[in-house]
Amino acid sequence: MVVVACPHCDEGMELPDTAEGLFECPHCDEEFEWDNLDRQAHDPMIQPRDFWIGLLVPFLATCCGLVLSVILVGDTWDVLLWAFLSILLCPILALGMVIYGYMNGRNLLWIGASVAFAISALLCLLLVFAGL
Repeated sequence: MVVVACPHCDEGMELPDTAEGLFECPHCDEEFEWDNLDRQAHDPMIQPRDFWIGLLVPFLATCCGLVLSVILVGDTWDVLLWAFLSILLCPILALGMVIYGYMNGRNLLWIGASVAFAISALLCLLLVFAGL
């Protein structure tokens, strides 16, 4: 069963998982149309923005760390340490989001975070090997 909010009165009602077609609200007696695509759009476990959140949040956190390290530390050699730590933040944050998304059943979140983890891990490896 899925709980659906009536588009007219916003009252909740239960419908079968495979319900499609026209339904009458028991609260306001208005008709509305419901199909599986609507169900997926309202399902909190299937949100398309989760992929982009999982993909972009680790990179944005790293960019903020890099900018703050330059602004706060300045032109000293310490900026290299803080920049390196900011770059390491990306795969660590992505891995945490992968675990969180997987444990909570948010598939698109952990898929997006997995892509971010793979990209950031490759970039970190390139950075390490470029320094050798």
